[in-house]
Amino acid sequence: MTKTPLISVFWLTFMILALASLMAALQVAFTELDKSTPSVLLFGKYSALIFSNFSVIFSFLALSYSINRAVGRPLTLTTLFVSTLLVTLTTLLVLIGIEPAISNWPALAGALLMLLRSLGVAVLPPRGDFSGIKEAIGSLGLSIATAVGWWVIDPASAPMAASITLLMSWPHLIDGINAFADKVFHKAALAAGARELAPDAFSKIAKAREIVIDKSAVMSGPDLMVTNVMAFNNEPKTLLAVAASAEGRSDHPVAHALRQLASQWHVALKSPDRFKPAAGLGVVALLGGQTVVIGTTDLLKELKIDSFTADAIARSLEADGKTVLRVAVGGRVVGVLGLEGTLRQDAGVAGRMLRSEGLVPRLFSGDSHKTREALAGMLGLELMDDPLPGEKALEAAARSATETYPLVLSLSQDRSALELNVCPTGNAQDKANSSGPIAVSDTDDIGAFPALKALATRRKTLAAQAKGLLIALWALAGLCGVFLLVPLAAAPILFGMCLAILWVFARFSVSDTLKKSSALS
Repeated sequence: MTKTPLISVFWLTFMILALASLMAALQVAFTELDKSTPSVLLFGKYSALIFSNFSVIFSFLALSYSINRAVGRPLTLTTLFVSTLLVTLTTLLVLIGIEPAISNWPALAGALLMLLRSLGVAVLPPRGDFSGIKEAIGSLGLSIATAVGWWVIDPASAPMAASITLLMSWPHLIDGINAFADKVFHKAALAAGARELAPDAFSKIAKAREIVIDKSAVMSGPDLMVTNVMAFNNEPKTLLAVAASAEGRSDHPVAHALRQLASQWHVALKSPDRFKPAAGLGVVALLGGQTVVIGTTDLLKELKIDSFTADAIARSLEADGKTVLRVAVGGRVVGVLGLEGTLRQDAGVAGRMLRSEGLVPRLFSGDSHKTREALAGMLGLELMDDPLPGEKALEAAARSATETYPLVLSLSQDRSALELNVCPTGNAQDKANSSGPIAVSDTDDIGAFPALKALATRRKTLAAQAKGLLIALWALAGLCGVFLLVPLAAAPILFGMCLAILWVFARFSVSDTLKKSSALS
């Protein structure tokens, strides 16, 4: 997401003001250290504190114009809270009569802390993998321990040592570790066939351990074909005429398939007097004064229509993975219809690749258990629990999920793309954040989704390695602060080193990543 020009102007203005205030505060503080020039005469006793306050305020205003997503707020608010404590500590030290050369250090550290946070959030917009709160608490604890230790050894050095320790060990960039990586891996995802990606797609895909695949996603097209018209007492054309006429007001793929075959067989159709769809089960229509029911065995059982003979015939068709519908007229079953679509040639390969990337692929379909079992066997997928009438893939995944965030792959509503969604299970906040697909590809790019999982896993590994390296660097810098081995001015240098490390990690083996994603697609 790019900042608008006006927001950029505001951000830059406040950052310049914050930096200018910090420089003024540092000038006052270092004048205090020069015993030959009393700073009280030049600037006033509270000048460093006042300039530090202005630096904190302007840094906070700059943060409000940065790309600070909700995932970055915990560390931002913690940084603001700690900076406020540091400025308050300087105020208390000055009020009790501690000379400015000693009391100014906490306020200077607070100002620099907020300035670096504002810069870090703008350069590396926070992502949702690492909040940094634990590391911040550890930094604060180390600083407090340093203050206590130096208070025993040399009270005059305690404020400076504690301030430098806190500033050097603070996890400024930890929640933005993936910002550089996302740019690189986004390009790799596009090369693998993804068309659109949500900002937090990689994080959610990396966490997933299951993926529910809607039957529509593994079909080569939305169209069905009628393969079997089995009439018990009448001609097949008569059965087809009844079924296609009863489905005359429906836009379901089954209705389209029946009407298409009726046209090929030159069968005349009638318009039903009444039409009532039963979601996920079939339809009930009134045709020529008789009730016509077309649907699953569950629908017939619900209407108390005996379908024993039809079920016996249906089982052999369902074993071949076909969708089987019973046709009943006037409360008596008169025939069976078998329909099937064309499976994608690469559907089975995609299923195996998803499994090799650590995902358990499960098939969702509204067909009978036998049909779903046959399709799952053909594609090498696991079978989900029996769906409820009219249930969608996302709803079924939420109902039967065995983990927090299973993925759901389905055909878009307009049937123009494949969509990857995250199943919202748990609290209301999860559901509020789950609106819309996290990844989209063209209908012929199902291989993009195993590639996305591979990329997300690789990104997560690199992020964990980068996090470990940065934490070690901050810990080492903090220890240097404990023993006063580094000055306060080393903090910006450390900040720049961290940026360079993340830049290198983001581009680590990029060519290899692109090659792997292209192979997966």
